[in-house]
Amino acid sequence: MSHTGKVLSVMLLGVSAISLGGCASYEMNTHRGNVPGLMIRQELQQADRALDAARQAGKDQSCPAEFKAAEAARDKAYDVFRACHTEEGVALANEATAKAQALCPPQAAKVVPPPVAPPAPKPAPVAPAPAPAPTDALSITPASIVKGESATLAWNSQNATRCQILPGIGAVETSGSLQITPAEATRYELSCSGAGGSAVSTANVAVTQPAPVVVAPPPKLCSPTVVDVQFDTNKSDVKPKYHDELKKLADFLAEFPKAHGVIEGHTDSVGDKASNMKLSQRRADSVRSYLIKNFGVAPERLQAKGYGPTKPRATNKTAEGKAQNRRIEANFICE
Repeated sequence: MSHTGKVLSVMLLGVSAISLGGCASYEMNTHRGNVPGLMIRQELQQADRALDAARQAGKDQSCPAEFKAAEAARDKAYDVFRACHTEEGVALANEATAKAQALCPPQAAKVVPPPVAPPAPKPAPVAPAPAPAPTDALSITPASIVKGESATLAWNSQNATRCQILPGIGAVETSGSLQITPAEATRYELSCSGAGGSAVSTANVAVTQPAPVVVAPPPKLCSPTVVDVQFDTNKSDVKPKYHDELKKLADFLAEFPKAHGVIEGHTDSVGDKASNMKLSQRRADSVRSYLIKNFGVAPERLQAKGYGPTKPRATNKTAEGKAQNRRIEANFICE
């Protein structure tokens, strides 16, 4: 190189040194990260120095995974810096430095607790006092009933948790009462139990049959109840052919001297109702008078009642039916 060239090179190096010397963030490039140039941002090479210090301290062996992560962060910082992303590369270098410095943090010394004295032996358990034995009582009021009537069954207990009554009742409260209607004499049993055991009580109820009810027979309805006496249309006189029929009625009244009743007169539907009502009454009166006059029947034993056409025995559309409706009926009660 000519003397002039050497002078220019020295002058350029001087100028570079002078221009960079005022930048505290730069230092001489060791070219470990293959970054060209005389000067390089100091943060990148600080990451190199932090990793070297960690390696010398043996942290690449004690914390290999974390050490490799710090190296990878340093290498990425150089890659980004070479791509002219200066500040981003610097930030990544600072991250790598922090990881290298944080490798394998010292473990806190284990504090060995002082020996614990064995616990004092527990006192022997005190056996609990035995639970009190249950008691119960059962009563029936009244103790004797007539069949169909009711009695009161009452009970109580002490120191019991469950009770039942037999027969036919089952589980009950530990005290209470209820109505019973047994069909026959019954022995009831109350059994109660609790923590202290069980108890049993009994009570009896007698059941008597009711006295027979004597029902007076109803008054006897005497027979005959129908007298075969018929009349001509609009007539009330008793024809001689019916005298024997009325004698039968008189004989009946003589057989039952306390019998009394009603002689009923009936008509057919010929004529108006008012006239027929009067005609039926005359017919009933005619028969009653015949019995009193000819057979000496006491008048107070006989009543006469006319019903007119209101109680027909047959149809009034035929002559035969009308003849049946013109009749006398007798209804008696025997005592």
